[in-house]
Amino acid sequence: MAKYTDSLRGYAYEVHQRDNFVCRYCGFDGKQWPNWLCLSVDHLLPNGHPRRDERQYQVTACRFCNEAANRTLRPVDGKSPDQLVQEKKPDVLATREKYKRFWEENVRSV
Repeated sequence: MAKYTDSLRGYAYEVHQRDNFVCRYCGFDGKQWPNWLCLSVDHLLPNGHPRRDERQYQVTACRFCNEAANRTLRPVDGKSPDQLVQEKKPDVLATREKYKRFWEENVRSV
């Protein structure tokens, strides 16, 4: 594979491939075009953590889920990547639900 510097084709491709191109939070399927364009990488560890850039502490997330609960600080030390995803997932899904309700009330009928 050619060397790319962007996330989708380059540095995050291994993470997406490992996660089967599916958002670990909502199940968004990035194997379909143009859905693939909406994939991103969620760093499970906060900025400054020495293991933040290790692939095992990065997961595939759709852009919305990646940004949905990024401002919530959680204890991370001693937790596996799967534990970190499971702790963040309820907050992400709750945020998605708030946006869905807004869409139902304000956008769907437009």
